[in-house]
Amino acid sequence: MGADLRGVRGSDVRVRSGGVVVVVKGRRARVVPVLARYHERLVASARFAGTGFVTGGFSPTRRNVTSGLVASLAGGADLPTFDVGRLRATWLHEVAGVIGLKAFMDAAGIICSQRLGDLVATLGVIDERRGVVLLGGAA
Repeated sequence: MGADLRGVRGSDVRVRSGGVVVVVKGRRARVVPVLARYHERLVASARFAGTGFVTGGFSPTRRNVTSGLVASLAGGADLPTFDVGRLRATWLHEVAGVIGLKAFMDAAGIICSQRLGDLVATLGVIDERRGVVLLGGAA
């Protein structure tokens, strides 16, 4: 999400647990496994950023961090606008497909996300290595 994206430094991108993860700090601190096909690009970007912000700038409280990024990625009138919300929705969609969420929900007859939230609240924590493997990292 935008606030999370603003705060990611190159040093927050880590190669571990058989793949690549991003250590998100702040109010909703968590470790986010990266889809395998993005490992190489993200690691290269993180190396370039070093201890600086991956998306540029000098302050984690800066606003409109994506404006410059969108402008630099625009590349022409024939390309769609880069949108952080769309980026998150794409990640959610791809992860749900990789882990088989649709098959699970269909088999269980779940059509409401509230029910899914109720189920998840009672499940144990999946460790980082397992999360990375689910998204294509090495076993």
